[in-house]
Amino acid sequence: MKKLLILLLLAGPALFAQKLDAWLTREAEEDPQGYLLKAAKKVPATPAEAAGNFFVLGKCYHNLNREDLALKYYLLSRAEFEKLHLQEPVKDLALEIHRVISSQENYEKYGTTFLDEYYAYARKTGSKERLAYALNEYGKNAYGLFDFEGRDNMAVLDSAKAIFVKGLQYANQTDNIAAKFKLYANLGALESTRGNFSAARKYLDEARILVLESGDKYELFVNYYNYGNSYFLEGNYPEALTWFLKAEAIPIPKFRAKATRVLYKKMMESYDAVNNQPNRRKYQEMYLGLDRKIKDEEQNIAIHDINVKYQVAQKDRQISSLEQFKDKFYQNRLIFGILLLLVFLLALYSFVRWKKLDHRKKKLEAEKQEIQAEKEEIEEIHSKTVEELEKVKNIVTEGFILLKDKTKLYLNDLMYIKAEDHYLHAFSTDGTSHFVRGKLTQILSELPPNFVKCHRSYIVNSNYIQSVQQGSLILKNKAEIPTSRTFKL
Repeated sequence: MKKLLILLLLAGPALFAQKLDAWLTREAEEDPQGYLLKAAKKVPATPAEAAGNFFVLGKCYHNLNREDLALKYYLLSRAEFEKLHLQEPVKDLALEIHRVISSQENYEKYGTTFLDEYYAYARKTGSKERLAYALNEYGKNAYGLFDFEGRDNMAVLDSAKAIFVKGLQYANQTDNIAAKFKLYANLGALESTRGNFSAARKYLDEARILVLESGDKYELFVNYYNYGNSYFLEGNYPEALTWFLKAEAIPIPKFRAKATRVLYKKMMESYDAVNNQPNRRKYQEMYLGLDRKIKDEEQNIAIHDINVKYQVAQKDRQISSLEQFKDKFYQNRLIFGILLLLVFLLALYSFVRWKKLDHRKKKLEAEKQEIQAEKEEIEEIHSKTVEELEKVKNIVTEGFILLKDKTKLYLNDLMYIKAEDHYLHAFSTDGTSHFVRGKLTQILSELPPNFVKCHRSYIVNSNYIQSVQQGSLILKNKAEIPTSRTFKL
């Protein structure tokens, strides 16, 4: 039991906190150079501690603007965490690696492989914090596509702003102050570039409130610089210098060389704009001194070499894995052959079963359609039957038929009906007549048997026939109705 407890204690953050920040100390952030001197004498007790130590060393070199060494140690840390199967620090290191690579000139040639990996992990885990950080980096990439000299692709700024705003929405759903002030800072810088200086300073004011709460001196330096730059772009150089001098007075513990180089260049340009040549020369010398010291080109070459070696190593691992699979397949080809045959037979069985089910389904569907057609036919016959019965009911019980115009034609008083083109002319005993559109044959089918068709244009009520003559009928009202030659009463 005691040995198990000791092992758990030695494992440290690897078991109880997989987040990379668990490995960081205040000394590594505030005095990276001092931490490196101590770290050289430190021997990691466990593989997890070694992985975490590589990360902290990378962070120290990153803070000291030694991006080449930072990338080297980040990749070493990532490899060690992969061996331990700790996915979270592996994926979070992808963001750190991207930040190192993206800080270099001609960054676009490296692509966004590591950032894409980090973003995919953020979406998979649903981490609002990681999504905010990822979108912040994507927004910076989009912002970097803007043509600062020609300024003829303003739509790029709209795209970048949309990404930053979405990232800020995720950040505001977390307690992560750093993610929030970074996004506010980038939105402020973007609005300054656009020329919306009032909106820019509102964003920067929001960022500064959060930065002061966090106590991050470097981010406060960035905030003062961005505030001064907004006035610089506006053409208010005295006010810009006020904020640049505030930024210069901050003793930043990290990224000092590159950060102050950018600041000195901007101050040099500001003093030149107000025609203060002594100060312009002073900051020009300081800027050139840092530029010579940093050696960007050497850093870029070193980072390129490290990244290429890493990519080659990754490809070699993939090739090695394929070779191992090939060897195993050759050694176990009989087993694999049987498995493939079983898979084929299973697929064939599934296909045959599917075909049978599909045939049955089609047959049932055809039967269903036939039943539906029969149902519709029965419903139509039923409807007609009901209609006919209704007519019979009217004749028997009420003694009338209903014409198309809804007029009731009482049969006891109806003497005869005459067809005139497409209309019917009905005559009653009281001398009234009714004119309606219809056919003689159709209305005959609705009349009782005492109504007979005596002529192609006449139907008569036999109850009103007084006498039958050659070629005609005489009705009780003395009306003469023509008859056809074949007519018999």
